[in-house]
Amino acid sequence: MSVVKNLPEGSGVNAWFELSKYKDYKFNDKTEIKDRYDYVVVGAGFGGVFAALQLSKNDPASSIALIDALPIGYFSSGRNAGFVTRTQFIKAIVGRKKFTNEDHAFITHLNNQVVDTFEDLIKEHKLDINWRHDGSYRGAVEPRSIAALKEIASSLEGIGVDFEHLDSQRTKERLGTDFYKESIYIPETRLINPSEAIRAFASVLPSNVKVFENTPVHEIIEGDRPQVVLKNGITINTDKVILTVSAFIRSFVQDKKTDPVAAIHSFGALTRVLNDDEYARFKDLKPWGLVGTHPSACTVRLTPYRRLFVRTDIAFASKLNINPDRLDKSVPLLRRAFDRRFKGLDKVQFEYVYGGLISFTGNSTPLFGEIKKNVYAGVTSDGTGVTRAAILGRYLADLIQDKKSDELDRIIRTYKPSYLPPEPVRTIGAGIALKIKDYQAGVEL
Repeated sequence: MSVVKNLPEGSGVNAWFELSKYKDYKFNDKTEIKDRYDYVVVGAGFGGVFAALQLSKNDPASSIALIDALPIGYFSSGRNAGFVTRTQFIKAIVGRKKFTNEDHAFITHLNNQVVDTFEDLIKEHKLDINWRHDGSYRGAVEPRSIAALKEIASSLEGIGVDFEHLDSQRTKERLGTDFYKESIYIPETRLINPSEAIRAFASVLPSNVKVFENTPVHEIIEGDRPQVVLKNGITINTDKVILTVSAFIRSFVQDKKTDPVAAIHSFGALTRVLNDDEYARFKDLKPWGLVGTHPSACTVRLTPYRRLFVRTDIAFASKLNINPDRLDKSVPLLRRAFDRRFKGLDKVQFEYVYGGLISFTGNSTPLFGEIKKNVYAGVTSDGTGVTRAAILGRYLADLIQDKKSDELDRIIRTYKPSYLPPEPVRTIGAGIALKIKDYQAGVEL
């Protein structure tokens, strides 16, 4: 395998990381790294933490190293919008793959497994994290999105998930904004600070899991006894390697197995704390989160800490790290999205603006399995990162430890990403597709 030349870099200031109660938690010191572990997991997001947890559950006597190039919770795992949902609807960011109610029911079943595990960890270890049972909304304004909202309602009925369908007035009463014409409220969603949650979960992994942050990898060597070579010169010998590094998998392995993986950049902003007058319209509301029905639409949250969050502006990631100039260009678009939804709050400034990476494949099917000898990878595929990543981590552990299940059999059988064209056609085609989707999203951007 090739030397890793492209490592993740932060873009802007990650609000969730800065506001995390676990920001200063100290994981294992890098001087403690040994030259031998049974398993090495590279990438300590939700996928990596769940992989390490499941490896330990399956084999409590094993030795496991979980390593990340950056502070845990600083990159993709800590830059999403903080929705942890039991029910997801798979939508290709670029592509036309259709999914059935049976597919959605299966994803809901897997989500239930990981959400239950999250909540068991919180209860068992009394984790002090922002983990709220507030539910989530899907909102619509444009006619195309209103029609899609009705399709979602039909699918929810088809798989037996509780929801409320709200008109414009009831939506306004729940959210404190008159922007949306219709919405669906799904109670079984948790709203979190994603950086805080992943750092907290990593802090309570079993004692046979050693966690090292700020520990970039230089090279992965496949084979009967694979090796993980770190940037600091240490070589770790191991039996199996799991890579949960999102679209950066192509920095580790560039061949036909990783070719279907691509990524987009998305940009988020969190306001300063609202004063009493600014917060008046929200004071009787519980915190909420809303995902636009259209794939390109803005995501919005009212957080428990008197701050508002918006995420919008999608760009194809021809380069995985974000150029600072591109981050600057996102600010007017974030401002426009904010002002459309929160009239009269034009004096409320953003305290934090950042960019993040979202992996995808052409058919919204994750990459999963062995990509080189004794080297395994899982990459999420459609922007539904927290639970999907955790699912991949859990079942990669089961796969390499030969823990059979009906769920794993189905994952192996169906998780097959489709072909994406090579560069420069890939960038050109994705750019055109995203512009079309932006046009279709209209004022919902």
